[in-house]
Amino acid sequence: MESSPSTKMIYRYLGNSGIKVSLLSMGTMLVDYSAENEKTWLECAKYAKEAGVNYFDSAEMYGYGKGDELLGRAIKENEWRREDLVIAVKVFFGNNVNAIGLSRKKIIEATKSSLKRMDLEYCDIVYAHTFDPETPLEETCRAFNWLIKKGYALYWGTSSWPEDLIMKAIKLCDEKGWDRPIVEQYKVEKGYERLSKEYGYGFAARSSLASGILSGKYNNDTIPKDSRFGKNESLKEIAWLKYFPEETKDETLEALKKFSDLAEENKATPSQLALAWITSNKDIHTCIFGASSLDQCKENLDSLETTVNWNEDLEKKVNEIFKNQPIPGFDAKKWSLMPPRRDQRLNLELKLGEIQYKSDYV
Repeated sequence: MESSPSTKMIYRYLGNSGIKVSLLSMGTMLVDYSAENEKTWLECAKYAKEAGVNYFDSAEMYGYGKGDELLGRAIKENEWRREDLVIAVKVFFGNNVNAIGLSRKKIIEATKSSLKRMDLEYCDIVYAHTFDPETPLEETCRAFNWLIKKGYALYWGTSSWPEDLIMKAIKLCDEKGWDRPIVEQYKVEKGYERLSKEYGYGFAARSSLASGILSGKYNNDTIPKDSRFGKNESLKEIAWLKYFPEETKDETLEALKKFSDLAEENKATPSQLALAWITSNKDIHTCIFGASSLDQCKENLDSLETTVNWNEDLEKKVNEIFKNQPIPGFDAKKWSLMPPRRDQRLNLELKLGEIQYKSDYV
């Protein structure tokens, strides 16, 4: 492995909290947890940490706990100082009657189990991996606050929760004198504007390359054997149904090819262009990526060079390729559509190596 990278990482406050996270962060989800894949991930994690990544994201469902174990190994083998890290875990999924959902029992036991696998005393953020319509919201919020009170977690967050449910959770926590959730992992462009404006809520972007679809490797409608979908037939079937339904397949492939061409014109790879599109958004506080090789890891981290060079012309060209901006709301006073949210939140003044603002909404 070559020498350590120079640290050019950008850091942002996570929403309206006091914790600072790297704009690019790394997840522990692998296609499979073979010895070879785990070795590669450990190499990537070491390189990412040396490049300034401080946020590492895991979940109990990743390899049925193997993702947690892998992160714990990285911390121990590299002798990373705990105070230099922001460790996130996610709980919800399990394989017995009480091991799935967001009951008090599930949340507390699952978090303790994740910490045990990582050999850590506490995590920085514990997420509800999705929402649980069958468990009372008060029970869920109370359980996460118990973890914070007892020192097992410092903050809690939500993942794939609808905006109205997060708002209810925040108001309930305020009424009870509990710690609010501070961060969501989901699709910022499709909502959550009130959460940003009223609470300065944090956002961690995931699935940033659409399972690799935006990397350019599938542009010819073929599946490389060494790719995620080449190794996992069930994942391929799900992704192809989602991204390449027959009625829009040709149109999607054409858009992906144009996107790759645009990346090349800007001396970037498709992956770097996709990551830069995400991280140029003020409402994104960290963007979680994965990597199946050290070269991929380096490529993803180098996307910050594209981020700091993002401009209005590049923004316009990306929009013209995909034509998928959400329709903005209607301003009855002006009798016209409101400006698209992304247009209002675009950051064209980023610099490598800087620590950025807290939310300018609150």
